[in-house]
Amino acid sequence: MTSRQCFHAIMNFETPDRIPLWDLEGFTEGGLRTWVAQGYPAQMNPFDYFGIERAERVGLDDGPIPAFIPRIIHEDDEWVITIDRYGTTVKTLKEKSVTPTIYYYLKGAVETRADWERMKQRHDPRDLRRYPKEWSEELLEYYSSLDRPVWIWSHWGPGRGPKSGCMMGLERFLEVLIDEPAFVEDIFDFWADFLIELMRPVVEATRVDYMFFMEDGIGYKNSTLISPEMYRKLWMPYLKRVCDFLHSNGVNYVGHYTSGNIEPLIPAYLETGINLFGPLEVAADMDAVKLRKEYGRDLLLMGNIGRQALMDGPEAVEKEFYAKVPWLMEQGGYIPAVDDMILPDISFAAYQRYVQLVREFETS
Repeated sequence: MTSRQCFHAIMNFETPDRIPLWDLEGFTEGGLRTWVAQGYPAQMNPFDYFGIERAERVGLDDGPIPAFIPRIIHEDDEWVITIDRYGTTVKTLKEKSVTPTIYYYLKGAVETRADWERMKQRHDPRDLRRYPKEWSEELLEYYSSLDRPVWIWSHWGPGRGPKSGCMMGLERFLEVLIDEPAFVEDIFDFWADFLIELMRPVVEATRVDYMFFMEDGIGYKNSTLISPEMYRKLWMPYLKRVCDFLHSNGVNYVGHYTSGNIEPLIPAYLETGINLFGPLEVAADMDAVKLRKEYGRDLLLMGNIGRQALMDGPEAVEKEFYAKVPWLMEQGGYIPAVDDMILPDISFAAYQRYVQLVREFETS
């Protein structure tokens, strides 16, 4: 099977010819540098070295255009405060040995309705700068002809969605949710139309296999930022409009991507038209086996191989793998992957053992 055929077999609950070796979160430079000291060949791309299956992402830019000018506005020996491309004020710890980097959003670019009206002008979905530099009929034909899956990724909400409080900053966003819900509805109404028009030239003209809404910040270790009732009232009407558009154009697998625990919202996501979930963070008690037993074939799942197991070494990797992968692959609708970035605290030997387990597993 090609990678594309294998992906569709799994998503359709059919039997693939292999477990695909998949990556969701990426490899950090620090992690690869640590591996080199443990025997990993320097300068080697991990996708090539391990034979990780590739998916082709259509590069659509949902950020403000023109972007804000990234710049430093203050720094001392310990912290640096910057403005990022979204206009958000970010405070970042300068200590490079800390992984992952510690940072805080201090202030968003949007505080008032007038700010939001101005921000809308930076989000013209038809601006050609939002599309790949190679944008052409030739590129669309290329996507259709590939032997690997083609996918689209976008934030749900301007800025970085809930992570930056939809460009307001989280505290201001939470205040507005309670005190000015019509303001949030206006943001989501605009965002739904923006995404539909941004994706329209792609999904109406070429083959797109799946789409992920990035909504990092909606889930935390123990639960979600908002209740299911608030989600159904403020999120669903607008996000469902985008999901319906995608489904009507043959994008059958519409995903939700976030760290944290999102279990309380899963029924509402399904009602909205979202059926694919990742990376299913183990440290936040997301459990793919539990989800499959509870929801059956209503859910499609990616990830859920806990990075803690890889941190703990090869034996822990084996335990994690055998506790989940054989049964989930038998059920179908599941692609295993590590649920977080590969950082320096994961050894080369541990990741090699994970790759070996995937390669040796028989699917039939």
